[in-house]
Amino acid sequence: MQTYEQDRIIFRVGDPCDSFYIIADGSVDARIGTLSYPLRKGDVVGILNLTSKEHICTYIAATDVSLIPYPFANTKGLVAMMNKQEDLRKLLVSSLNRNICNIIASYNEDYKKCMELLAYLNRLQDKYHELSAGFHLTPKSLPFVDELKDFALDDEMPFWMGEFYAGIRKIVNESSPSLSTGLVYGYLERGSHDISYILNLESELKAATETFSSYLLNEDYLDFYDLYCDLYLRAAGNGDDTSAITPIIKEIADKVYTLQVADKNMIESRISEFDTKAAAKATAKAASSADEASIKADLADALTVILDYAGSEQSTATDFKKAIEQFKKVPDRSSTDKEVDTLRRQITKLFYEIYSDAVHAAINADDVPVVVKMFLNFGFVDATLCGMDNAISLYRISETFHGHKEHGIYTAIEWFEAIYNGQKQPSRNEFDQDYAQYLRSLIKEGKIGRDAEAKMSEDIDEKLNFELKNMFPTVNKITFGRIFGYCPILLDDNIIRTPDAILTTPARIIDALDKVCAIDYSAFYHEFIFEDIKIGVKDTVMTDIRPDVILMPNAGSRGVMWQEIEGMNRKTPARFVISSLYVENIEKAFIRMTGEFRWEMCKREQGARWNDVSSHSLTSEYCDYAQFFSKNRDLSYDAKEKIKETLKKCKNSFKEMFLYDYSTYMLYEAAGSSRLNRVARSIIFNFCPLGKEYRDKVSKNAIFEECLSRHRISVGQITHRLEGIQAKYRNAGKDLPEEFVLLQELVER
Repeated sequence: MQTYEQDRIIFRVGDPCDSFYIIADGSVDARIGTLSYPLRKGDVVGILNLTSKEHICTYIAATDVSLIPYPFANTKGLVAMMNKQEDLRKLLVSSLNRNICNIIASYNEDYKKCMELLAYLNRLQDKYHELSAGFHLTPKSLPFVDELKDFALDDEMPFWMGEFYAGIRKIVNESSPSLSTGLVYGYLERGSHDISYILNLESELKAATETFSSYLLNEDYLDFYDLYCDLYLRAAGNGDDTSAITPIIKEIADKVYTLQVADKNMIESRISEFDTKAAAKATAKAASSADEASIKADLADALTVILDYAGSEQSTATDFKKAIEQFKKVPDRSSTDKEVDTLRRQITKLFYEIYSDAVHAAINADDVPVVVKMFLNFGFVDATLCGMDNAISLYRISETFHGHKEHGIYTAIEWFEAIYNGQKQPSRNEFDQDYAQYLRSLIKEGKIGRDAEAKMSEDIDEKLNFELKNMFPTVNKITFGRIFGYCPILLDDNIIRTPDAILTTPARIIDALDKVCAIDYSAFYHEFIFEDIKIGVKDTVMTDIRPDVILMPNAGSRGVMWQEIEGMNRKTPARFVISSLYVENIEKAFIRMTGEFRWEMCKREQGARWNDVSSHSLTSEYCDYAQFFSKNRDLSYDAKEKIKETLKKCKNSFKEMFLYDYSTYMLYEAAGSSRLNRVARSIIFNFCPLGKEYRDKVSKNAIFEECLSRHRISVGQITHRLEGIQAKYRNAGKDLPEEFVLLQELVER
C-alpha cells in the first residue's frame, strides 16, 4: 500500500504508462487542461489510457489517498498480469466503463449549456435590433455577431456512443460474464481511443462556452452588456422611455455573475460605470450647453466645408454629395445587396480622390478647420451618418488630436506631412515595392525613361501621391477589419463605444508597446555588423528601434505590421498601422503586430534560408516543428491533436499558427500559466526570451527551467564575447564603442 497526501501528483501528462494504482481509500482527480474528472475508491489511477505509451492527463490526489500499486513495465507485463487475475480484468473493465460514462455525461451536460448560451446570445442580438428600430436608432454591430447565427462545432460526439457504453455497463453489471484477456485489452484500447476523442471534443466545447460567455461581458467592452448600456444612453439622451432596456442590462449582469466567467470586481466596476454614465446623461440632457449648440452649427454643413477646403473638381464634389445623400437613406448600410455594394464602391472611389486633395491642401497648414481635421484623421463626412453624439465628441477631440513624433506615433495627416517634408520615405505598396523599386518597374515597363526616374525620385509631390494611392487605400481597408461591407467614411454602425473610449491616443500606444517590450524585451532589436579594422573587431551588434505607428482614419478592429524596415536599411523602424478609433483590445493588437514583425524580420535576415532548419532561426525551427509535428517524439498524442486542430483553424499557415502561439506565450505563458506544448514553448522562448521581471515570475514553475537555463547560457556566451572585445579596446587605450555598451545593456534586460 502507498499513501499520497492531498494535492500530490501521482502521474503527470507524458509520464510513461508502466504502472497503475487501485484506489483503496480516498479520491483522485484526473486533469487534462482545464478539465477535471474524479476517480473514487475502487477506481484505477491511469485507467483513461492504460494501453498507451504515456499518460494523457495528470492524476492528482484530491484527498489523502491509499493506493495499491500494479507495476507492469510494458504491454507484455500488463497482458501477463491480466492473464493471472480474472478479478483484475473485471475491475479494469468496470473502472474504465464507469469513468467513460461519466465523461460522456459531463460532455452532454456541457453541450446543453453551450447551446443554451448560444441561443441566449442570439436572442439578445435579435432583441437589440428590435429595440434599436423602436427607438429609431442605428444599431451597432459587435465584431463576432456573424459567427453566432452560423456557429457549429467542428465535430460532435456520435449519437451511438453514450448508449453503447451504457449498454456494456448494463451487460457487465447484470450478467457478470467471464472476460478474456484479449477482450479486456481490446476494450481498454477502444475505450482509451474514445476517451481521447471525447476529451478533445470537450476541450473545443469548453473553449466555445468560454468565448460565448465573454461575449456577455469582457475587459475589452466588446460585449452585449456594453451594447445595451450604449443603447440605453443614446435613447435616454433623446428623451425616450428606456424601461424596456433596463431589465435586460440587469439580466446580463446577473447571468455573468451566475456563469462566473468574469472577475467579480470587474463586473461591479462595469455596473458602477454604467450607473454613473446614466446619471450624468440625465443631467447633461437637461443642460445642453451653448458650446454644444455652436458645435452642432459647425457640423450642420460639414461636408460642404470639407469639399470646399479640398478644392476637388466640381463633378467629383457633386457626385460625392449625391452619393452621401443616397447612402443616408439606405436602411442597412452593411448590406451585401448589389445596389448598396455598388453605392459603397462609388463612395469609396470618390472618398479617396477628395481625401488626396484635402491632404495636399492641409500639408503644413496652420488653419485647418476642425471638421476637415475630423475628415483627415477619422474619415468623418456627415453627422447623421456618424451619429450626432459621436460627431460632437470627435469635434472636441479633433481640436487637439495629435501624434507623438518623438515616439514615432503619427496621425494620418502628420504621416503625410512627414512624407512630404522628406522626414520619412513612402511605404511599400501592396506588391511589396518601395518607391525606388516602383520607379524601376516603370522603367522596365517602358512607361518612363532614366531622366524621368531621376526627376521623380526627388519629387516630393510624386512621393506623397505614391503613398496616397498605394499604401493608404489598402491599409485603410485592412485596418477596418471587415472585408465585406467596407466603406471608408465614418459610420455610427462601426463606433461600438464612445469615441473617447476607443480613441487610439499616443499614451495608449506607448503603454501597449512598453508592456510588449517588458515581456519580450528583444522584440525590436535590429542586428547589424560593426567593424573596426584598426582594432581587429568585426561582430554583430544590436540596437533597440521601436516601430513607427500610423493611425488610419477609420473605426476599425485590426492592426497590421506593414513593413519591418524602410527599404534595405536595417537601422530603420518598422511600420505598424492601426485605426485611430480602435474598437478592440489595443494590447492584443500590438502583441500580434510584434509577432508579425518578428516573423518577417527573421525572414529578411535569413533570406532564402528562412525555412531551412540547419540555419537555426525562429522561422526555420518553427516551420520544421509545424510541418513535422506528427513525427516529433517530444510531443504527446494529445499535443499533436491540438496542433492539428490549430493548423486547421489557421488554414495551414505556419505564420498564422506562430502568431497564435506567440500571442498565447505573451498573454499566458509570461504570466506563468502553461498553455503551449514544450516544443513550441522552447522555440519561442529561445528566440523571444522573457524580460527579467517575467523570468523571475516563471522561475517558480518547473516547466520553464530548461528554457531559463538555456537563456542563462546564451547571455553568458554574449557577455564573454563582449569581455574579449572590451579587452582589445582597453589594450589599445580606447573606450569601448557605444554600440557595444548598448549591446551589454540590452543583454542585461
